Amino acid sequence: MTDLLTPARAVAAIKFKWQKEGDAKTYDYFVPQGLELAPGDKVMVETKRGETEVEVVEIKAESEMASKPILRRADPAPVEPETAPVKSEWDF
Repeated sequence: MTDLLTPARAVAAIKFKWQKEGDAKTYDYFVPQGLELAPGDKVMVETKRGETEVEVVEIKAESEMASKPILRRADPAPVEPETAPVKSEWDF
């Protein structure tokens, strides 16, 4: 039974690097609160053999199969490049 006052947690379907396209099976992991993910993003998850990098293939509203959370983003979030101040010929 679900609690109506508890917000649903988003779920990410992930694919392990060693899986081939034809044999790929996805595994569901909970997306931590505040972590924005999209298909193609790389994240770190805990497995029997330790942490490993995986690819997000789908974001779902819910899942009966998810039991573990995603640990963190593997690829850094895009950062806006810093622009150097423009030097004017009037700068002394």
